[in-house]
Amino acid sequence: MPGPAARATALLWALLLSLTPAAAAWARPVGSADGPADVALAVGLTTAAALATGLWLRSRYRRDAEAEADGGDR
Repeated sequence: MPGPAARATALLWALLLSLTPAAAAWARPVGSADGPADVALAVGLTTAAALATGLWLRSRYRRDAEAEADGGDR
């Protein structure tokens, strides 16, 4: 069973995903959303999110592997 940190993270992601479309609908259009800077920003943010998620999963896997090697339960 996941701990409180995992539950809080899942709750925050659910809130973010459910509230983001509403926040985007309130925004006023100020120009083209398909410019090169917008595309570069989207690619950069997506890459940063993927990297952060990968590093987080890697650290979780290492902690779980170390706990199994020590013979203890998490």
